[in-house]
Order: sequence, then C-alpha cells, then structure tokens
Amino acid sequence: MITSTQAQEYLDQALGVSVPGFIVDAAVATVATAETAMADAGYSSSDQLLIQTYAVAIIAAAGNPRRINSQGAASGASRSFKNEDGALSALRRSLAALDTAGTVTALVGPDPSAATLFMVV
Repeated sequence: MITSTQAQEYLDQALGVSVPGFIVDAAVATVATAETAMADAGYSSSDQLLIQTYAVAIIAAAGNPRRINSQGAASGASRSFKNEDGALSALRRSLAALDTAGTVTALVGPDPSAATLFMVV
C-alpha cells in the first residue's frame, strides 16, 4: 500500500500540488479500502502502487489546490502559483486505462471537467 510520505512526494514533485498532510492521510486511508479488490483483480504490485498513487492524487487534489508555477530563492525568495489546467483529468484517464477492473472508480468519482451538455430546442 502506498504510504502518506510517498503520496505527498508524488503530489509535490510530479504534480507540483501543495496539499496539507491530513488530507493526504485521509486520501491514503480511503484508497486502502480498495487494496483487496486490486489483489483480487490480479493486479501486480507495481500496478497496484500506480493505481493507488493516481487515486490518492485525485482524491487529495479534488479541492482544486494551487499548483506551484515557479520558485526562486537565493534570498530573493519568490514563489508563484497557478490553478488547475487539466492535469487531474489526464490523471483520471491514466487511472482508467490502468485500473480496467474499476477497483477505485467509486472512490475517485466522475471527472468534473467532463460535464454533460444539455440543449433544449
């Protein structure tokens, strides 16, 4: 099972997302409930880790956290942030392709950017 430290590292380094530790802990605990289903689906340990990583990232970042855009330092300390730009939707597509048995589908929910358009004529 993915640890909170691993999840935080992925969020920070791969996605540039800053999420409080208690949110990451809660997301890891939520995803842990699907571990047996992943094993029953026959996923390898590496596939399970990837599925868990993506699911934790989607759940933890669901509140649309700010993303680090750039950083400075050398005591001219500077940091700029940007908002969501579709990275979580891409992560959802990767997760769906990897988790063909749908073991975490109910945990991560639908993609909010894939809204349905209704037209009344």
